[in-house]
Amino acid sequence: MKFISFLLLLLISACTLSTNNESDAVARVGENYLFSSDLQDQIGPLYNGDSLQIANRLIDDWAEQLLYLKKAEINLNSTEKKRLDKLVRTYRNDLYVKTYKDMAIQSQLDSVVDQVEIQDYFEQNKANFRTNKDLLRGRYVRVRNENFNLSTIRRSLRRFNDLDKIFLDSIALQFTTYSMNDSIWVQASQFFNRLPSISERRYKNFLKNNSFFELQDSLEVYLVVVEEVVLRNELAPLEYVMPTLKQILINKRKLELMRQFDREIIEEGLQQNTYEIYE
Repeated sequence: MKFISFLLLLLISACTLSTNNESDAVARVGENYLFSSDLQDQIGPLYNGDSLQIANRLIDDWAEQLLYLKKAEINLNSTEKKRLDKLVRTYRNDLYVKTYKDMAIQSQLDSVVDQVEIQDYFEQNKANFRTNKDLLRGRYVRVRNENFNLSTIRRSLRRFNDLDKIFLDSIALQFTTYSMNDSIWVQASQFFNRLPSISERRYKNFLKNNSFFELQDSLEVYLVVVEEVVLRNELAPLEYVMPTLKQILINKRKLELMRQFDREIIEEGLQQNTYEIYE
């Protein structure tokens, strides 16, 4: 076994390309040979302490599979073999057809969806886009209690005009954490998870449009502005469902292309006389 392992090490570490003849084989089962190049594809050309164990396991797995296959070919009856061969052919055909259709569709699919198309689909299907979560747009700042800019930060965060945004951005290093991107809709639970633990009652009180509140602990203060809220079961904002709408429209295009290809291949077969229907 040590001698075989030593030979295996030499074969795996070889820098020359394998010619895949019998002299280059590392194992044989019947008329089937396993070559060093097959192992190199899975292990890599460099040897390390684990490579030998991996190679031995790969060889055993390869041999086990083929030995079982030979047993199966001998012991399975002809009916079972025919059934399995039919399954293999069906799977092969399905795999070929699916791969070809996917490639053909991808080559012709226009994945650019303009805003007008998204808006139209949303308007026509609003009933399907009610949110099952509370959503909000908001911003917050977490800062030390003793920060000398605290009153200015509070005022700027609430007012939030262009000069306020510049000011807050300029002192952002003073914040422990913050989020100023209040144009993005997020789940309210995710937004409030960034803040100190709050009760269910206070959570509901905070879910109000154009609201400001502070939360404080012994070291820090959280300044929070909620710009806009959409409650559960209300119509979801278009911006929030935009990625979903885009994917729906792309999937509709894919489906139409599939139907088009199905029609065209039948027509082509009939025109080229490779497909005939006998009466």
